[in-house]
Amino acid sequence: MKLLFSSYQIGKLQLKNRIVMPSVASFLAESDGTMNERAVEHYRLRASGGVAMVITEACAVSSEGVVSAHQARIHDDKFIKGLAGIAEIIRSQGAVPAVQIHHGGRQTSPKVIGRRPLAPSPLPCPTIRGEVEVLTEDGIHELVMKFGDAAERALEAGFDLLEIHGGHGYLINQFLSSYSNVREDGYGGDIEGRARFAVEIIEEIRKRIGNDYPLSFKISAQEFVENGLTVEESIKILRILCASGLDVVQVSAGNDATPEWISQPMYMKRACLADSAGMIREALRVPVMAVGRINDPILAEEILSKGLADLICMGRGLLADPDLPKKAAEGRL
Repeated sequence: MKLLFSSYQIGKLQLKNRIVMPSVASFLAESDGTMNERAVEHYRLRASGGVAMVITEACAVSSEGVVSAHQARIHDDKFIKGLAGIAEIIRSQGAVPAVQIHHGGRQTSPKVIGRRPLAPSPLPCPTIRGEVEVLTEDGIHELVMKFGDAAERALEAGFDLLEIHGGHGYLINQFLSSYSNVREDGYGGDIEGRARFAVEIIEEIRKRIGNDYPLSFKISAQEFVENGLTVEESIKILRILCASGLDVVQVSAGNDATPEWISQPMYMKRACLADSAGMIREALRVPVMAVGRINDPILAEEILSKGLADLICMGRGLLADPDLPKKAAEGRL
């Protein structure tokens, strides 16, 4: 497994191997989103077994962007201290600390946020249902600023990489996809219009934290619904986004109507999304993280050797056994 345990560089950021703990919700934060000692211990364990980088669970950039109770948050300076503790503990275990930021959009409930969810179009979440509030252009600009604010807080908290969650049916994904975006202004319609919100977020983040800070984007390259994103369309979108300042892309799948593709069940084949990651990597020549039922180091090595990805995300595997990378490196398979 020479490739899996070879180093890799994203910009100026050095990773000791190719194994990444992706963003996985822990629900360990306090009800107000503050990180606590349970969360610190959770991330200490995940980082202690030889993984190269740990990406935190999604942190909401705005109070109405929270999707569930006990979700981590980054929409106020009061959250910096707790997040700094997470970054510090990950780094102390020899892993690179990274943070994911996101907004739930329509994929939340008034029971959680105390108001109607925001959305690009008057289309409710297919699973939660309920009336939504369509974002105005002023509202969109305000959210772009909030993503920029969150990026500054991430930098202050000590994280070495920032990931924008643009998949899984959340707000950015809702703008990118014709399945959820039927706007007729400059933020809808063709690919350039649907990508505009994401482009403005990336550009605002770059203004705040500079061009050298590593920036990742997580995309649902396939949504598996009518009018949903396909790999071919996602490549066109990512070509636009990469030109705005991305360093790496994490290739996932699924949305609020197809959650089985977000967290794939056992009946799906292992590494079921690796081929789409490979298509994106080949088309764009951008560093790619593969994710999706990659639960075997030998399989991870195979994905790398085929040129389908540069980094391997192992979520449930590292939840079950944080020492998986260390054991694999020692040949204890």
